[in-house]
Amino acid sequence: MTIMGDNSSYHQIRDEMRIMPITSGQAKSAISVSSGVIFAITVRTVRYSKANRKQILAVCFVSLLLFANFRYNQPSKFRFSNNNVNAVCTLPEIDPFDDEIMKLNWHPRPVVCENTPPFMFIDRKGFIHLNSTTLSSEKLSNSDIDCTYQHVERQFDDDVIFKKEVRFVEPEYIECDFVVARCRDKGGKKLYESLLINVNPHTDKSIRNESQQQLSVLVLGIDSLSRNGALRKLPKTMKYFEDVLGGISFKGYTKVGENTFPNLVPLLTGKKADPRELPHVWGQHYFDDYPLIHHNFSSAGYVTLYAEDWPAFSTFNYASKGFIVPPSDHYIRPMYLGMKKMQPVVTSLDQVFLFLEDKNIKMKSSSLCFKNQLKHHMFLEYFKRFVDVYRKKAKFAFTWMNEISHDYSNFLEIADQDFVDFLIWLKEDGHLNNTVMMLMSDHGSRTEAIRNTAAGRIEVRMPLLSIALPEHFKHQHPVLVETMIHNSKVITTPFDVYAFMDDVLHKKFDNQLQSIIDGKLPRGISLFRKIPKERTCADAGIHELFCACFTSHPVDKTSKLVLEIANASVTKINAMLSDVKHKCAELSFSRVEDAQLIESNFKRAVENEEFTLRNLLFKPKENKRKYLVLFKAAPSGALFEVTANVENDDVIKLGDIIRTNKYGTQSQCVEDRVLRNYCFCI
Repeated sequence: MTIMGDNSSYHQIRDEMRIMPITSGQAKSAISVSSGVIFAITVRTVRYSKANRKQILAVCFVSLLLFANFRYNQPSKFRFSNNNVNAVCTLPEIDPFDDEIMKLNWHPRPVVCENTPPFMFIDRKGFIHLNSTTLSSEKLSNSDIDCTYQHVERQFDDDVIFKKEVRFVEPEYIECDFVVARCRDKGGKKLYESLLINVNPHTDKSIRNESQQQLSVLVLGIDSLSRNGALRKLPKTMKYFEDVLGGISFKGYTKVGENTFPNLVPLLTGKKADPRELPHVWGQHYFDDYPLIHHNFSSAGYVTLYAEDWPAFSTFNYASKGFIVPPSDHYIRPMYLGMKKMQPVVTSLDQVFLFLEDKNIKMKSSSLCFKNQLKHHMFLEYFKRFVDVYRKKAKFAFTWMNEISHDYSNFLEIADQDFVDFLIWLKEDGHLNNTVMMLMSDHGSRTEAIRNTAAGRIEVRMPLLSIALPEHFKHQHPVLVETMIHNSKVITTPFDVYAFMDDVLHKKFDNQLQSIIDGKLPRGISLFRKIPKERTCADAGIHELFCACFTSHPVDKTSKLVLEIANASVTKINAMLSDVKHKCAELSFSRVEDAQLIESNFKRAVENEEFTLRNLLFKPKENKRKYLVLFKAAPSGALFEVTANVENDDVIKLGDIIRTNKYGTQSQCVEDRVLRNYCFCI
């Protein structure tokens, strides 16, 4: 048996030997060169052996053979078409309430936060006040307490400082976005401490007005959420977004990378998270030189917001440095760093406590809270204040929530009604009149047991994307709306969403614009441009690992071939860990959890093939069988998913090996973000 591992996900092959195929142009050149050589040989033959006709005939015969070889003996050009009469890709129809998934679905208890009354607040105009209701309930007067606030000031992208405490006489205007507020009694005992939110319109640039042509764009992103997952965990939100706001949900929206970073980079830059397209992909770098679409909107006179929670794991900070200069006019990261500074121990243990909550162990105060507030409430409050402060101004807001959904998707339903309330406020307060509203995710659940079900393996590849357009826009551009509805039923990607947002920014609402350029489909096609049903995953820049357009059938988990694939994968993992074997345990195969045979939908289309001699002599190779194997390794208990190409029951090539459950603290002894998926620290 021949086994060849493909380590391209970690090691890049620096020296490659390439055998280039001969193109038609090269073949013609070769024929021309060969004819010249033959002519020269003929001349020399005639010159030195005029009487030798046999040699002349031999040369002519060789010439004919060479010509026939170049003309008719080209490599076989077998053509295949997708065995689907409706389209190249049949989008999978997966039941959101699949029995296997519903076994893992449960409803969390109502979240309980600290029962500390709020002594202070900042109103929507930016003025800080004492809370008269709290003072009354606590039987206190203004003279009984001493209250202060401190500005939260950003220090690069991974730290904040709290400025000098300020005693205030209300109402006092707050000239920053976040403050630490405290109240003490006359004896100096702390009665209250919290972090308050404001949006201070500090930008000096000229901000243009939004209009029916110059639309604002608001993005509410939720990490690790498939469209089906949203139907399960956010049913009220999805119903309101689709039924009331008229949101169009894209059933073919497909991820282009494994985790958040390689999916958000194309969404925000239009480029692939690859060093061949961008200066650096990850590591200890700053991302200020990335061509984020925030900068495009900002240059066009928009005010911008970038809000992402969970600072240790945010997209541009996980194992990287983030930004030297904030990427937007308003930036939520200092708020979360302020929380960490105020509660360093509790914040560090949040994920431990959340794990216990996921096991239905009741905690005094939930890890989803910061003191007396739900964290996602604070997130949405900042979003609302940004929208409200810049009412009727052109806005671009990109917001991304991680903590509530990344590891434990069942907690997401806690926020369902809160999302609905937020959307209702946007609509009824007129903020959606000239706004494109997007509800979306980067991928489905990657690290839970749901991923390891047959339905979950499809869902992880197909994140949520739903877009609501202003009512007047629908009436003015009905063809564009029809086009988007059409596109909701074909393959789409983050590259397409970037192109769509770019169209909104530059007001490209021309119905006649074509999606095909120079006879080819571009990788990213705006959702305003009709995407052909014949588009393939390759056309769209979707790697085979992430393409959902396949069929699979369960096979015997104990078969010799399946076990060989699993064992070969463990060998490959240990080879990847060779440089850190002094830190990481050697893994061994434990058992196969699931095995699937993946089959292609293609068949040979003989009627469209060009004639060659080889087509008569050779039959096309059968598609290599491809297996998807989910196996468990010891001693870590890690679950790994691997694809393997198989021919004649021999494993020809192993694909990338992806971990499908959390590694937690198992790999804290290594810094490499790839090896963390595999290492079990000794």
